[in-house]
Amino acid sequence: MTKCNEIQEKLSQFIEGDLPEVANSEVKKHLKNCDACQKELEEIKSFLSILNKNEMEIPSTKLKTNFEKMLAQEIENSKPKVVQLQPKQDWKSFLKVAASVAIIISAFLFGKHQSTITKIANAKEENKQEVLAMLENNSASKRILAVTNAEEFTKDDIKIIEALINRLFFDKNANVRLAAAETLTKFSSKEIVRDALLKALVTEKNSSVQIELIYILGKIQEKRAIKPMEKMLTNEETPEFVKQEIQINLSNLL
Repeated sequence: MTKCNEIQEKLSQFIEGDLPEVANSEVKKHLKNCDACQKELEEIKSFLSILNKNEMEIPSTKLKTNFEKMLAQEIENSKPKVVQLQPKQDWKSFLKVAASVAIIISAFLFGKHQSTITKIANAKEENKQEVLAMLENNSASKRILAVTNAEEFTKDDIKIIEALINRLFFDKNANVRLAAAETLTKFSSKEIVRDALLKALVTEKNSSVQIELIYILGKIQEKRAIKPMEKMLTNEETPEFVKQEIQINLSNLL
């Protein structure tokens, strides 16, 4: 019997109509009898539907200013990745980032009464417990939001770092694990983070998360990643587009 976490890994592709016929039928059959996966499916649909909204409430001057500052900082910290992948794969990565930004925008627009997202964005010490609680929330979209905004905390906040590492290894949702890997990049000067990213590369099975880990390890010049990357290159089960990413980053490590 297919486990729920395996089905939930396929839900994004199921919504987009990208699954093979056999896998698509398998997901449909499972959803008929699984309330938990049905709920996860609805959360993902709701998560993505934000992008399709035609009208949004005009934010107050203060909220708009705060958001613009956050967005400017995010753009400054982000660097484009040049990866020779299939066009559809690039589009999905863009959609994930766009959806995450859309959630932040939505929270700013509608959080008029000291909302959770405003507290997280301010990154004050009293918000730490709230962020940690959100990282354990049953909703995948809320966990992604918490992971993304964990960047606002300082590099010395070991509790936040440990919580992100926990999401990287044990979260059942691949998008949450992907977001955790991206956020941990900020803390890559710490040995505990570098060790976690390296170990995750060996244990991770999702191709999108593997690609992100390979990119990160190459970016931070973690030479211990050379051997596991070379092993993945010789593994027949490693997808070709993952091997492409490995070849790009191995040249920077050797």
